[in-house]
Amino acid sequence: MKVDSLCAACESILDLASASLSPSYYYDSLPYCIIDAVFSIGVKYTSTQNVVKSYCTYYGLREYNTEQDPCGDTHTVSQMIEYIESIGIEKSADIIFKNHQRTSSRSGILKADAVLRFARILQKYGIETLADITSKGIPIEAEQEILRIPGQQSGLSLRYFCMLSGDDSQAKPDRHVLRFLKEHTGNDYSIQQARDALEDAVELLKGKYPNLTVRLLDYSIWNYMAHRQKDKKAKQYHKLVRDRIPEIIEASGKACICETLSHEDYISLLDKKLNEELAEYQESKSLEELADLLEVMQAVVKARGWTMEELETVRKKKAAERGGFERRIILKEVVEV
Repeated sequence: MKVDSLCAACESILDLASASLSPSYYYDSLPYCIIDAVFSIGVKYTSTQNVVKSYCTYYGLREYNTEQDPCGDTHTVSQMIEYIESIGIEKSADIIFKNHQRTSSRSGILKADAVLRFARILQKYGIETLADITSKGIPIEAEQEILRIPGQQSGLSLRYFCMLSGDDSQAKPDRHVLRFLKEHTGNDYSIQQARDALEDAVELLKGKYPNLTVRLLDYSIWNYMAHRQKDKKAKQYHKLVRDRIPEIIEASGKACICETLSHEDYISLLDKKLNEELAEYQESKSLEELADLLEVMQAVVKARGWTMEELETVRKKKAAERGGFERRIILKEVVEV
């Protein structure tokens, strides 16, 4: 039986006896579960972690409650809605979530927008906190509305949201879990078939591992698959990049390590970047490279405490005094008289 093969693989590869969930399954408040569930689809999870952390940092909120103390579960869904609506979706994506990913490459919406829509649906059905999920659950009508949010039709985000908010019976069979099942059973699985297979495996393994749940097995498989290739050689860089490059890299399924420069190092690398962009323009003579050069020039102006208006004032003054370059004059010789 395929489930026997799956159980054997889980026992030989995963440490089921001491398996435990990550801190993300112990979020301090329900809004973080919404953010994580929406932003985690189709990207490296480090990107999602950064989004949740950015939200908590911006509003001074505690991120996790791993000790399950009674001080948690105070930030409500309505409060998050108010936060996003007060500054708008675009600005929320820019300064709160610091992430402009969309729910899909075709006709997708900003994930920040999907978070707001998801939250509004929960608010409509009176679900504000983790305690509400425990006591009320999610009405089928609410689930149906959530699945109609652009990019949520697969149900993966909804399943994952349920897992994050405490449902031990749920699984989120993403590409990592599906690949594990394929490798160790030889079968391709739909999302529902994968969930059923995990449930069957837990039934067979539970006598030996009493703490095992569908949620825990799903996470254990995901964690193994997501990290088993971490020892691959990383390509090293030390270059200044545009602000959204880390987000774009992570959306492509890769991971990256970045740091924020000191002001002095930032200016130094900006000057270096200016030379690089000039050299690239000289080589290609393209409008795109010229646009890159202008972008770096604007960053240099701002970093050195000037404004573009001041730069334009100096340019106009020199143009008035010495002219521009429209007349195509080449100076060939100056003779003393």
